[in-house]
Amino acid sequence: MGRVTEGGKAGLLAGLIYAVLTAAVVVTLLILFQSSVVKVVGTGVAYNQILAADALVAVIFGIVAGILLGLVYGAVSDRIPGRRGVTKGLVFALILWAILHVLADYLGNLKYGVTFYLVDIGLGLGTSLVYGVLLGVFFERAMNRLASSGRKNALDESGSTQESRGARP
Repeated sequence: MGRVTEGGKAGLLAGLIYAVLTAAVVVTLLILFQSSVVKVVGTGVAYNQILAADALVAVIFGIVAGILLGLVYGAVSDRIPGRRGVTKGLVFALILWAILHVLADYLGNLKYGVTFYLVDIGLGLGTSLVYGVLLGVFFERAMNRLASSGRKNALDESGSTQESRGARP
């Protein structure tokens, strides 16, 4: 298995955890700010639909994005600053959070009020960092496992790529 494939596997694992965590955060946030959301959407029925839809979207997005971003991470991990998987995962997560959450997603949430928006940004940062840490840890473990089996392009103890460790009997 190559680095990209292992990145996808690590992304799946991290994405599953991220998906559950994000769904819980979304539901909690919508419950805490129910009155603000209902003012915007108009009715309790629409609120309930948003609550269910957002939770489902969070789970689906978390899993699919987890895999896709894991594939990207596997491909670019050597170019991400840091020596350890956790550090690289945190850097990756901060970049993703800025692009996917702050710019693409959260600006639409200003309609629910500034407080909602700021809380959402903060919680999004937290869940993104959890995803990044998990991605980095799972990927580093996979690369160390490949290195111990003598596979090419695995990580050594410092997190650097090794060309080959040679075949072991």
